[in-house]
Amino acid sequence: MKLWQQQLLNPATVANVRATALRDNLPVDSPWRQAVLRYDARLWELFPTECAVFTTEAEDHQGHTSDDGTDSDPHASSPMELQHPVSISQLQVLAADVCTRLATYASASSAAAASACTDVDAKEHVAQTLAQVRAMLRQFDVAAAKHEEVATLALESARMQHQAMQELSRVVHQAADDVATAVLNVKTAVDSGSRDEVDAAAQQRGTVRGVAVATVHAALRKCVECGMDAKYLEESSTGSLARTFLCKMEDEVDTDATTGALVQVVLLWGHL
Repeated sequence: MKLWQQQLLNPATVANVRATALRDNLPVDSPWRQAVLRYDARLWELFPTECAVFTTEAEDHQGHTSDDGTDSDPHASSPMELQHPVSISQLQVLAADVCTRLATYASASSAAAASACTDVDAKEHVAQTLAQVRAMLRQFDVAAAKHEEVATLALESARMQHQAMQELSRVVHQAADDVATAVLNVKTAVDSGSRDEVDAAAQQRGTVRGVAVATVHAALRKCVECGMDAKYLEESSTGSLARTFLCKMEDEVDTDATTGALVQVVLLWGHL
C-alpha cells in the first residue's frame, strides 16, 4: 500500500500531512476525498470551499444542541477531532452501557409514573437518567462515526482496486487479440509471396506488440498506484495472465530476427 493511502486511511495522521495526500493524489470529485474531508474536521479550514457544507451542517447541529438546553463549550473539541477510533470491543462496551442506561431510565420512568404528582425526587431521577442516556448515545455516535470513516475509506480503496483489476483484465485480453491479429496478417503476407507485404506486416506486428506491452504495463502500474498488494496482484489470475502475456511478447521479440531471416529465404527460393 502506498504511503499516501496509509496516511488517508489512518485518522491519526497529522492534518497537514493528510491534506497533502489528498491534494496530490485524489481529484476533487473522488468519493474517497469527500469522505476524508467530511469526517476530519481538522481539514475544513484547509479546504474551505469543499468543506463549506460540512461546516454549515456542524454549525446547525451545534445550534440545535444549544436549543435543547444542553451545555455548549465553545472551546471544547469537536467530536470529529477525535484522533483514534475505538476498537470493536470498546464499541461493544459502549453499546452495553447504552443498554444499561436505557434500562435504568425505564425503571426510573415506571417508578415516577407510579409516584405522586408532587414527587420531585422521582421526576428529577427520570430527567437525570434520560440525560445520561443521551450523553451515552452521543458518545456512541462519535465512536461509530470514526468507524464509519475508516470503513468508507476502505470501501473506496476496494472499489478503486476492483476497477483497476477489471481494467487490467480488459487490457490484457485486448492486447492479446491485437497481437494475434497482427501475427495472422504476417502469415497472410508470407502466403502472398510479396516481400513488400511481408515487410509491412512485420513492421505493423512490431508496432502493435509495442503498444500492447505498453498498455499492459500501464494497467499494472495503475493497480499498484491504487494500493493493491503486490503479492495479491502477482498471485491473482488476472495478474498471472498479464505476466504470461508480457513474457510471451519478450520471447517473440527474441525470435523475430531468426523468423524474419527464414521468411526472406523462403521468399527468395520462391522467386527462383
